[in-house]
Amino acid sequence: MLHAVICHAEAYADGVIHTNSIESFWAIVKRAWYGTHHHYSRKYMPLYIAEACYKYNRRRSATAFGDSMRMFVGAIA
Repeated sequence: MLHAVICHAEAYADGVIHTNSIESFWAIVKRAWYGTHHHYSRKYMPLYIAEACYKYNRRRSATAFGDSMRMFVGAIA
């Protein structure tokens, strides 16, 4: 994975390099916190973040819901 650094003293973006991706990820985490989970315990924090990672990585997939359902059904069987 490509990793780039932006010096905010100089600029906030440089072509395709920007900070919007990480801000978008944390927005998903906060939206889940306020809307679905209402509380995050330290014990389960890695699971909440893993869920947000899963959602973020599949945010542009047209088949994300079906893929998730197939995975869940396979885990139960």
